[in-house]
Amino acid sequence: MGFLKSLYNFFFITPEKIGKDGEDKIAARLRRIAFLGKEGKILQNVYVPNSNGTSAEIDLLYITRKGIFVIESKNYSGYIFANDKSVNWTSTLYADRNWLGKPYVEAHKFYNPIWQNDKHIKALKRYLDTEIETFSLIVFSEHCEFKDLEISSSEAYLCQLDSLPTVVRKIWKVTPDTLTDAQVEELYNELLVLTQKTEEEKEDHVMQIELRLSSDDYCPLCKGKLVRRTAKTGKNAGRDFLGCSNYPSCRYIKNL
Repeated sequence: MGFLKSLYNFFFITPEKIGKDGEDKIAARLRRIAFLGKEGKILQNVYVPNSNGTSAEIDLLYITRKGIFVIESKNYSGYIFANDKSVNWTSTLYADRNWLGKPYVEAHKFYNPIWQNDKHIKALKRYLDTEIETFSLIVFSEHCEFKDLEISSSEAYLCQLDSLPTVVRKIWKVTPDTLTDAQVEELYNELLVLTQKTEEEKEDHVMQIELRLSSDDYCPLCKGKLVRRTAKTGKNAGRDFLGCSNYPSCRYIKNL
């Protein structure tokens, strides 16, 4: 099954292929940054174990003397509508014209990558059992354009691929060394084993996510935990329902 999927991804444009292409471009930029003096070790597709038996997949890690750059790759095209306080962000792309001749735009919602990367960082620190310095970077394709961008969080850096070297230099300039070269090497070797997954294990990881998100325990919009609540007002007062634990950021409900 893994071989057939790899063969399909090789000949056809798939979400997996688009995602990998974006990650490879980021890795290439990081190697250029390292060559220019901001030295570090690069790891791609790091599967960090969670305490509940699942794993958090980190797109890229850049391990340096300054700390660990935790990078989430979003290889989208089109317009990006983003707000760091919103559960979901939106990517829109002109697709074609409908039968009336009007432009047709495809809209794709995706989970807030700042929140997503924050969970990755927490999982990484739990695994390493340390409060090591980390930097959250969300890197978008150079083929997208930000619209209505509202980012007030100082906990993450949002940029496009072309701006990645500038962001790394900015962080590098104001951050003192917190690791020695020997510690960087040690961390790299410790985390390297988390990248060595078979295709079957990777597919199992994806399947576990899909099963979790399709269950009644998790919100289909933001992946938050669903909790049982009772309506206090309105026509449904007194009736139980499932509500997202991320309320009021996410207002998903499921009637029982």
